[in-house]
Amino acid sequence: MSFPFAAQPVLITGASSGIGFACAQTLVQAGARHLLITGRDADKLVTAQAQLQQQGARVDVCVCDQSLRDDVERLLAFLDANGWPAAFIANVGVNPVHEHGPKKLHSIDVDLLDQVIATNITHTVLLLSRILKAMRVQRSGSIVLMGSQAWQHGITGQALYNLCKSSLTGLKNSVVSEYGGSGIFCHLLSPGVVLNERTRRLRQHHPALEQQQGVTEAEVASAALQLLCIQDAARNGQDIAV
Repeated sequence: MSFPFAAQPVLITGASSGIGFACAQTLVQAGARHLLITGRDADKLVTAQAQLQQQGARVDVCVCDQSLRDDVERLLAFLDANGWPAAFIANVGVNPVHEHGPKKLHSIDVDLLDQVIATNITHTVLLLSRILKAMRVQRSGSIVLMGSQAWQHGITGQALYNLCKSSLTGLKNSVVSEYGGSGIFCHLLSPGVVLNERTRRLRQHHPALEQQQGVTEAEVASAALQLLCIQDAARNGQDIAV
């Protein structure tokens, strides 16, 4: 598979570990030579940078906690200095269940509500809007929004996550309708049960999830690569479940 953005910057948010790092590894293996990656933990980010650079890619890193507006603004300044991406995998998305446990709607704290929406929706849209401006100038670009199949099942106790991930369908459709004519592609990739340490506790509390086949981080990354490689305008706006 020929990666069309091999010589241009590619941004992956939340790429110090997990799905984001798997995406970075997959893109480097496919020929990407310049990655821009973000993460909240500076030490993990530097480790990820070193591992990716060993494979021959240039990797620029920016510590960014996407729940913080100042961090997002610093990331935008970083992109100004290091090059706006020709392709973007929007991978950041927090699920408060992992930290706070399951909470039904009637017990959700308003501060947690504000924080999760800021991270998953508000700041994602802010970052995306600025990237779209740069892509419009180049009249090309490709975006993959990392969704989830969770909201389709309304998994008990994670209403905030379900809400945020369901909003990505509308966001993807809006990008396609508003910018598809400018040569910009946008797709939604929705993993099912991801078999990693992060979901272990959630899977233990929902036996039905354990019975599903699940998907690995590498399989999600492979699907993201395939979406970024789409160059047929008739296939813009893919909504893929893995």
